[in-house]
Amino acid sequence: MKKSSSVACNTLFPILTIVLLLSGCKRDLDAVSNEKSNSAAAGSYTVLTTQRPTTTDSDTPVELGMKFKSTASGDITTFRYFKVASETGTHTGRLWSAGGTLLRTATFTNETDTGWQTVVLDTPYHIAANTTYVISVNAVTRYGATTNELGAAIVNGPLSSIAGNNGVYNYKSGSFPASSYSNTNYYRDIEFIPTQSDSIAPTAPGNLTASNITNNSAVLGWTAATDDAGVTGYEVYRNGTLLTTVTTTTYSVTGLDQGTAYSFYIKATDAAGNRSSSSNVVGITTLNTGGSSITHGSQLTTALVGPAGISISSLTTVPGGTFNGTALSGWGNLARTIGAGGEIIDGFTFPAGTVVLQGANVSSKITVSSGWLVVRGCKGSIYANHPVGNGGGVAALYCELAEFSTVGRRWGYQPAAAIVHRCYFPHTGLENVYSDNVTVTECWITPDPAAAGSGEHIDAIQTWGGQSYLNFSRNHIEFNGPYTASGGFSGMIAMYSDGDQNGYSGYDHVTVNNNYFILHGYGIALHAPLAVPVTNMVVTGNRWKWSSDASDKDYTNAVYHNTSQAIPNYKANGNSWANNRWSDGPYADSFLLPDNVTSGADY
Repeated sequence: MKKSSSVACNTLFPILTIVLLLSGCKRDLDAVSNEKSNSAAAGSYTVLTTQRPTTTDSDTPVELGMKFKSTASGDITTFRYFKVASETGTHTGRLWSAGGTLLRTATFTNETDTGWQTVVLDTPYHIAANTTYVISVNAVTRYGATTNELGAAIVNGPLSSIAGNNGVYNYKSGSFPASSYSNTNYYRDIEFIPTQSDSIAPTAPGNLTASNITNNSAVLGWTAATDDAGVTGYEVYRNGTLLTTVTTTTYSVTGLDQGTAYSFYIKATDAAGNRSSSSNVVGITTLNTGGSSITHGSQLTTALVGPAGISISSLTTVPGGTFNGTALSGWGNLARTIGAGGEIIDGFTFPAGTVVLQGANVSSKITVSSGWLVVRGCKGSIYANHPVGNGGGVAALYCELAEFSTVGRRWGYQPAAAIVHRCYFPHTGLENVYSDNVTVTECWITPDPAAAGSGEHIDAIQTWGGQSYLNFSRNHIEFNGPYTASGGFSGMIAMYSDGDQNGYSGYDHVTVNNNYFILHGYGIALHAPLAVPVTNMVVTGNRWKWSSDASDKDYTNAVYHNTSQAIPNYKANGNSWANNRWSDGPYADSFLLPDNVTSGADY
C-alpha cells in the first residue's frame, strides 16, 4: 500500500511585527509560548538533524516509523516526531525490536501546533550496539514526508538510519509498522546517549579554509582529525548550527544568500559518539551580484526600490492573515509555490514549498507563523512569528512596507532567516528586528518622527541585543520632518544593549557596510552597541551626509557615544572599523571613528 505525497510542506524564511515598550522605546511584545527544541541535549544524539519534510500528506490513522541502529550501546531517553499544521489528536511513541516486539511506549503531552515534539521516557531504555530497532508514532490525519530520503543511511555520530526498505508504516494505528514505500522519511526519531566505553574524543580538525566563493556557494576544506579508535565523520556547522555530517575532509556549501556573511567550523566524531573540539572558525561573505551595482546607499533612488524597482505599477488588493505555509484564501493567481529543487529570486535562494506572492496590495498584516513566504513587488505589513525550531522564514523583495518585524529566542520565537531587499519604507522602519539571521540590503527607509510629547523613540532599524548574523548594508536612511526636539527621533541603525536572549545580551557576526545616513537635528545615525560583548562586527564604507544642525565635527548624532558606556574594541575579537566618512560638508572625506571623533586618519 503506497504512501503518496500531496501537499507542499511548511518550512522556510521569516518576517514579523511586534511593538515592544522598553526603556522608552517602542517595544510592546505580544505574549508568546515556547516550542520544544529540535536539538538534542549536550552529549546526546538524534538520527535526524537538519532534515525537514518536503510535503504534507493527509490520510486515515496510520502508524509511521523509521528503522535505526547505533554503533555503540547506550540509552534512549526521548521519543520525538515532526508535527505538521492541522494534525490533531493524541500521539504515542513506540519502540520496537526489528522483529516487532513492543519494547517501550510514551504518550506526547503539551504539543505545539507544528514542529518537533518530544516526550521524555520515565526510565531510559538501553539498546545494544549494531542492533536494528524501529521507532514509530501514530498520525491521526496528517503527517510530514520526504520520499527517498531513507534510501541511503543518515548518519549522526553513533546513530544511523537503515539504508533501504525504510520509512515503515501500518494502517492499523498502534501496530508494528513493517510496510514501506519509496524509502519515505516520516520524521519519527529518538534521542540517544551512548555508553562511553571509549571516552577519548578525536583531535580537532585543522586548517579549515573556504574557497571558490560565489554569490550562493563556497567550498570548505580541512585537515583530518585523529582518534584512538578511528574518526567516523565530520560535523559541519554554519552560523553555530549543525548543517550536515560528512565522511570526507571537503564539503561544498550551496544555497547561500548573496552579499551575506557566514561563519563555519568543523567537529570530528568517533564511533562512541565522542565529539572533538571545534576547528578554527572561517568567515566568508558571499558575492553581491543581483540587481544594479550599489556600492553605497547614496546611489539608490526611489525608482530602484519597492514595486517600481521591478516595474510593477498596478497592484491587486488581497487579504492578509496568518500564513501557515500555503497561500491564503483570496490570493488567487498572485501566489505560486516553488517546486522541487528550490529557486533563486533576486539573488536569494529559497527552498521547495516556498509560497511567492507578487504584485499584491495586502489589506491587513500578514503574520507568518509557519513555512516560507516571499512577498515580491507588494505593499503591506509583515510579522515573522515562527516558533523556535519551526524552520520557516520570510523575505520581502522590492516591496513598499508599512511594517516589518521579527521576534527572537527570548520569547520562544526564531525565524530561520529574514530578508528585506530593495524595499521602500516611506513612513516607517524595521522597528522590531529581534531574531538572528536578518539581512536588510539596498532599502530606502524614511520613518516619520514620533508624535510631539509622546516620549517614544522611532528607529529605522531597531535591534534588541543577544543577536547574531545581522547584515545591514547599502541602505539609504533618513528621518522625515519635522526636525524638532519634540519629534522623538532615535537611531537610523539602533543596536540597543538593554536586551537579553537566553542569557546573551551582546552581538556576534554583524555587518554594517556602505550605508548612507542623512542627518538632521536630533536623529542619531548609528546607535552602535555599547557596554555589551561584541564579536565579529564589521563597520566599513558607510557615509554620513553633513547636517547644518551639527555643532562641530564631532557631532554626537553621527555615531552615538555615551561616555559612561564602553564602545566595542574594533581592533579585537574579529571586529573591524574602516573607511567610514563624511560624504560632504566642511569635513568631506574625513573619517568618522567609533568614539564619534572626526579625524584625518582612519581608525
